[in-house]
Amino acid sequence: MKALMKMDYGPGHVEVREIEKPAVTQQDWVLIKVRAAGICGTDVHVWQDKFMFWPPVTLGHEFSGEVVEVGDKCKKFKPGDRVVAEPQINACGICEFCRSGRTHLCMEKWTLGWRTNGSMCEYVTLPEMFLHKMPEGLSFELAALCEPVAVAVYDVAEHGKININDFVVVQGSGPIGILAAYMAKRLGARSVLLTGISASEYCRFDVAKKLGADYIVNVQKENLLDKVMELTEGRGADCVIETSGAPSSIALCTDMLKKNGRLIGMGIPADKMVQFPWKDAVLKSLEIYFSMSTSYTAWDKALCLLQADSDKLQNLITWTGVLDDWERVFNSLVAEKDVKAVFMFE
Repeated sequence: MKALMKMDYGPGHVEVREIEKPAVTQQDWVLIKVRAAGICGTDVHVWQDKFMFWPPVTLGHEFSGEVVEVGDKCKKFKPGDRVVAEPQINACGICEFCRSGRTHLCMEKWTLGWRTNGSMCEYVTLPEMFLHKMPEGLSFELAALCEPVAVAVYDVAEHGKININDFVVVQGSGPIGILAAYMAKRLGARSVLLTGISASEYCRFDVAKKLGADYIVNVQKENLLDKVMELTEGRGADCVIETSGAPSSIALCTDMLKKNGRLIGMGIPADKMVQFPWKDAVLKSLEIYFSMSTSYTAWDKALCLLQADSDKLQNLITWTGVLDDWERVFNSLVAEKDVKAVFMFE
């Protein structure tokens, strides 16, 4: 079968390879025929050698597909079921995180797409426990966005919490930033301001508006802090959601927030250390939340949103194509000429 693989360490070293179709070797695992696979920023960062990975490895962790084979001990799913799946294997099942429904934090978990073979291929295998059934009428293409939508549900709705009438600032106009803005608005935020750079003007700002952003600020053309204070009459934002990972953006969060405001940290900086005004954050009594990946409960909520708001969320997908066109679309995503890209499989 065809697979898009990262073959070695260093920038580049990504190519389409013919590899052996995986088999169901454990009784509680399933084999899924991939029908659609989304491209995440981490896939691009692995290509650029800016994110951890263990080569050789098939890229991809956002996907939808159809169950074609199940192990003898599988109880919930059967061949023909249309599914999405949490992109992980090997969770131990007995640690405090697994037992409290947070398998994404298990120390023994391996993530698809960089630690073990992922979904940018024709077939993938993983444990039945990580599958979620797609609602009737939801397309494979849109369902491939379930993982990033679940990230927004977990980080913004379940973990960070948005209150009705909040003024929310979202830093970053990538897919996660746009989905964070959508989620904040869906939860009752009064106004959502989203930021980006000049490259974001090509298509990302327009998509963000369609998904609910009330204000857009190009930080290369406008003073963000001044704009926030103008719109809040000097009070500051109730919540800042940081999705860019840019050190300059992280440093500005504290100044934008009101006293006892909330900071939701989602973006991952390139460097381990970044400067942050800790003293000011303490004096303002800020609430700070950090999140990584998704919870089990976020997935069915994400599927519900994808079905209910399908027309709106479809705007995120600005490119669909085949695996052989990977390099062109990876470059397009880096240049911000696309928002979300999805590989389709027959």
